[in-house]
Amino acid sequence: MRETNGSSARERQRIVDEFVDRAFAGIDPDAPGAHIANGMRQLPPDAPDVLGPERQAAWEELAALMGDESFQRGVRQMAVTGARGGEPPAEFDAERVGEHAGAAVAAGVAPDSARGQEILGRILAPGTTAERRARLAERVATFTDRRVERYWLLMGVLNDRPPFPESAPAYEWFAAALRA
Repeated sequence: MRETNGSSARERQRIVDEFVDRAFAGIDPDAPGAHIANGMRQLPPDAPDVLGPERQAAWEELAALMGDESFQRGVRQMAVTGARGGEPPAEFDAERVGEHAGAAVAAGVAPDSARGQEILGRILAPGTTAERRARLAERVATFTDRRVERYWLLMGVLNDRPPFPESAPAYEWFAAALRA
């Protein structure tokens, strides 16, 4: 990634736009999930060229993240998979993942333990087959990346939005429990 220290607002926007354009290249803008590209590129229109220390640090971390090839591949995988759509994950509720899997992570409950499987039962719809669990685990894993969550947190700093609670650890636990 180019040197980002001292980047102007226009240069920062160009770097973000190039990253998002590569991630969503060839994806129909009306495809399921493609609208997320708009949020991924949103920097304040009135951002100053010179950032304060907190925003400068956030920008430098964000630029490094966007320059990471592994991160680029992961975001591209999410964009392509999301654009394909597919069956919605009706077998679980996101609030339950946050509540139950989040509590399991905090308590150190192993996803493959008896207790972990009991907790999984509070999240999943009854009767979810092993085959569906495996497919669901893959889909959840595809869309769970702590670096992507970090991207959104850093964009929040740049856009003066309050931080949000992290959810990636709960979803990582959920995917592991589904595989167990």
